Amino acid sequence: MNALNDNHPPHASDKVGPRWRIFPKTDIKLFLLLAPITLLIVVFLIIPIVIMFNKAVSGDEILAAYIEVLRSPVYINVFMTTLKIATMTTVLTLILGYPVAFALRFGKPKYRAIVLMLIVLPYWLDFIVRSYSWMILLGRRGIVNEALLWLGLVDRPVKLLYSLGSVVTGMVQIMLPMMILTLFAAMLRIDAKLMDAANIHGANRWKSFTRVFMPLSLPGVYGASLLVFVTALGFYITPALLGGPSETMISQSMLLLASELLDWKTASIAGTLLLFVTTILVLIYNRLFSIDRLWGGE
Repeated sequence: MNALNDNHPPHASDKVGPRWRIFPKTDIKLFLLLAPITLLIVVFLIIPIVIMFNKAVSGDEILAAYIEVLRSPVYINVFMTTLKIATMTTVLTLILGYPVAFALRFGKPKYRAIVLMLIVLPYWLDFIVRSYSWMILLGRRGIVNEALLWLGLVDRPVKLLYSLGSVVTGMVQIMLPMMILTLFAAMLRIDAKLMDAANIHGANRWKSFTRVFMPLSLPGVYGASLLVFVTALGFYITPALLGGPSETMISQSMLLLASELLDWKTASIAGTLLLFVTTILVLIYNRLFSIDRLWGGE
C-alpha cells in the first residue's frame, strides 16, 4: 500500500500553498461576459444621467428653478400629455397583444414561426421610416382618406394626422412587438397541462382560461406593461412627426430647450423630474404587483 501511495501522482487538490488567483476562474469568465454591456451602460446611461443631474442641481436658486418649472402651466401640461399618451399606448398594446401572444403559445410550431417572423419584421425598419409611413397613410391625400372618398363615406378629407389618435396609433404600432414578445416569453413558462386538468374536472375553455391561465400570466402582463409604459415616456420621433402642438411630449420639450433655446439647466431639470416621476411610478407599480418576482425577487 505504501508503494502504491508513493507511485500515485499528486492531484491538484493535494497541493498545499497559497492561491495566487484573486478571483475563481468562473468569476473571471462571468466578468468578461458582463464587461461589454456594463461599459455601454456606464458610458451611455450612467454618465449622461450624472451630468444631467449635476446641471440640474448646480448654480444659484436651485429650489426656485424647480418651483418655476413645477408651477409653469406649459410644463405641467406637457407632463400630463406624456403620461396620458404613454398610458393609452400601454393599454392598447396590451389589448391587442395579449390575444396574439396567447395564440402563439398554443399555436402549431410551423405557424408560430411565421407569425413570430411577421412580428419581428418591423424591427428591421427604423422608427423614422415607420413614422413617415403613417404620414403617408393618414395625410389629407393619404391612402386612408383616398379610400374613404372613393367609397363615398366622406365628402372631404378627414383630419387624421397631427392629432392624438395619430400619435397613439404610431406608438402602438411601434411598441406592439415588444408587448407581444414579452407576453409570449412569460406564457411559455405556464404549463399547458394545467388547462387540460381544469377541463378534465369539468371546466369549459373559458373558465379554464379565466381561472387558470390568465392569473398565471398576470406577472408577464405587469412586466410587459411596465416595459412599454416606461419606453413610451421617452418617445420623441413619433409624436414630433405625427402629433401637433397639443401632443407635445416631455422629450420634445427637452430637446427644444437644449438645442434651440440653449437652456440646458431647465432641460436638465425637466429630465430629472421625469426620471424622478418614472422611478416613483415604478416603485408604486412594484409595490402593487410585485414585478420583482420576474427577476427572482421575493
